[in-house]
Amino acid sequence: MARLTPSPKQAETLEHIRQFIQEKGYSPTVAELAKLASVNENAVQDRINALDRKGLITRTQRTSRSIRPVA
Repeated sequence: MARLTPSPKQAETLEHIRQFIQEKGYSPTVAELAKLASVNENAVQDRINALDRKGLITRTQRTSRSIRPVA
């Protein structure tokens, strides 16, 4: 699957994911990402879904803290 370029808000969320993992050593939850971005959880979930479709993250459905950036 070819990777697509993220929108500015998706790129922000991707950077939040990377920074969180670097600082804490584990993946953030949707709620933690929403707090970092000062938006509601639905907005973050939409961004995560888009990042997943674009092949920029991996995650395991129904598993918390499984969001990981791809390379």
